[in-house]
Amino acid sequence: MHGGVLPEELVLAHRLVGYVTAFVVAPLALSAFTEPPRHRRWARTYLCMLVPLYLTGLYFTFQRHEIGSFVWARNIAFNFLGFYFVFLGWRAIWRFRLHALQPTALDHAMRATLVAASTVLVVLGVLHHFPSLVLGSLGLWLGLVVFREATNVHALYVTHQRCMLASFFYVLTVLSLVHVRAPTNLKWLWPALLGVLLAAYATHGIDARRRTGVTVRLTIAIALFLGAYIVLVGTEPSPSQG
Repeated sequence: MHGGVLPEELVLAHRLVGYVTAFVVAPLALSAFTEPPRHRRWARTYLCMLVPLYLTGLYFTFQRHEIGSFVWARNIAFNFLGFYFVFLGWRAIWRFRLHALQPTALDHAMRATLVAASTVLVVLGVLHHFPSLVLGSLGLWLGLVVFREATNVHALYVTHQRCMLASFFYVLTVLSLVHVRAPTNLKWLWPALLGVLLAAYATHGIDARRRTGVTVRLTIAIALFLGAYIVLVGTEPSPSQG
């Protein structure tokens, strides 16, 4: 039933889970970065909420768009790439805690998957969609240059930070697409560009703890500002990126 009416209960549940994830769970996980036990609890909650968000979004894409169409392919690639960062971040922090410094076949495969998904998005962007080209290029840069196979605990922790920030700014991108009244390219790209700047600030230079704290506060402020915007002037949400 491509273009058909979606189940109202599922759409409502998708929206509610998305808002709670973006404006409650993720900020709580971020704000607890100096308290590992509390941070881990909220981080697990974040992961558990992203899974149904991704799956329902995937269902919406299949229901609303013709399989094989450009928008179908773009949504599949974009949503997979954004969702995938949370697993890359989880893997990095798992290795960090166990001091598993040598990458395994799984790590090589996960990095290759990031590169492959990013390449698909780049190709789609070259064909038709500038934001896809930018986002896919960022994914390739991360996969090929930034996320080199980490062999020390600091590199693993930094990878975790970068991946989780990428995951959260993906969530903000989806909210931007369905709510923000702005030119299309701006709606697609402002979260990623801010996310790159904040991730670079948090993970480079001395006094990493202070930099991370500043990044956390700014990220939460951006999310809350977007939430206030949605309440005041946001457009009627749609369960798809169009």
